[in-house]
Amino acid sequence: MLRFVGVQLQEAQIPEIWETEEEKNLSIGQLKYACLQYGKLNFQGHEYLNKSTGKSIRVSQDGLMEWWRKSRRREHIISVRSLDFFLENGIFKGESPDYQRRKKIESASCFESECKVNGKLFKVILTTRKPVYDIDKFRYYGLKDIEIAPK
Repeated sequence: MLRFVGVQLQEAQIPEIWETEEEKNLSIGQLKYACLQYGKLNFQGHEYLNKSTGKSIRVSQDGLMEWWRKSRRREHIISVRSLDFFLENGIFKGESPDYQRRKKIESASCFESECKVNGKLFKVILTTRKPVYDIDKFRYYGLKDIEIAPK
């Protein structure tokens, strides 16, 4: 289930994602598998226009599999439901040459976004790669806890 809260992020509301009762009964492996299938069905092969750069970003199986391999926490796993939001609304933070100096990769870009998962606020750090002669491809994203100071 996807809900939205009233916090602004570059003209878009931050998605709030809640783990369903059915998902709470799944093991981490089962949850990862279910969310990977969701990602493949809903995002793989699609292109999303990033509002910050005006450039398209394609989601490939490689990017989803990288997310799947590195996902460990339940919050990170279920947050994949908002991948389209992260790609479209992520704020461009910078570009750098490929750190491995591969000839087929022109550059890598970093974007930041936010989301709430099970009521907890996270910063989303998303990475794309720009292949030579192609559009940017989603590579990976991670979640970082955001500490909210008490009032």
